[in-house]
Amino acid sequence: MAGCQPSPPAESVSGTIETDVARVASRHGGRVEKVLAQEGDALATGQVIVELEAAELEARRERLAAQLAEAEAGPRKEEIATARAEWEAQVAQLNLARLERRRAEELFATQTAAEAERDRAVAAEQALEKSAAAARSRYDLLRAGTRPEQIAQARAQLGELDTQLREMRILAPTNCVLETLSVKVGDVLSPNQPLATLLLTNHLWVRVYVPGPWLGRVRLGEHVRLRVDAYPGVDFAGVVEQVAREAEFTPRNVQTVGERVQQVFGVKVRLENPEGRLRAGMAADVYFPNPDETPR
Repeated sequence: MAGCQPSPPAESVSGTIETDVARVASRHGGRVEKVLAQEGDALATGQVIVELEAAELEARRERLAAQLAEAEAGPRKEEIATARAEWEAQVAQLNLARLERRRAEELFATQTAAEAERDRAVAAEQALEKSAAAARSRYDLLRAGTRPEQIAQARAQLGELDTQLREMRILAPTNCVLETLSVKVGDVLSPNQPLATLLLTNHLWVRVYVPGPWLGRVRLGEHVRLRVDAYPGVDFAGVVEQVAREAEFTPRNVQTVGERVQQVFGVKVRLENPEGRLRAGMAADVYFPNPDETPR
């Protein structure tokens, strides 16, 4: 929490407040149809920034949805009734063919019919047996309905298309500020082409560099305070989020050559900014407790 209360003595190091940046894009690309935000706008989570054209995807989705509905509903009663009638007709013809085959065999046995007539009767019976069996299979399949695997495949195809349709609407991933908008209506984007740069203003942080002897009092999760020139005498709260495991030379922008040749450790401090007074780019002094301070 920020406040104006006196703070215990502490040593400070300086850094610049930064914010996380997100570059949003569509994984599938397309033509820009609508631009619904402008540079500098404060965006809420899920707010639409850009919409891409997706007429052909909508038509394809309707077709896949209809196919899934048909698969889930299964065959109509009329189709099952027709298949049953066809099977019964084949059975009736098969019974007649069996009678004719037996009659032909009797006539052949008494030498009243030729062998060829008997063979034709036998072949006709065998053919009708296969036809009747096939008709029975079609009837049983219709009664069983659509295979679960086919329904699962149709659902997967529809889900894949829904995912692609969601990519046609570029949304703000969290509360943020639209810093740069790189497209206009009519632009054609390739997949994964960044179209906007967002500042995640809820994720402010400052990286400072501390000398090695300070590591004993810089701990992960440690609460520290900082000040900025815009609000003299006001303390803001921060939490140590990261401490580098390896030393490095002091960054080039440190003021003196003597300081630049020293080895230091980078420390990332996450800032609490509930009132929105801190902004990226502000110079900040981060105060770490002295070793003789009472631990908080």
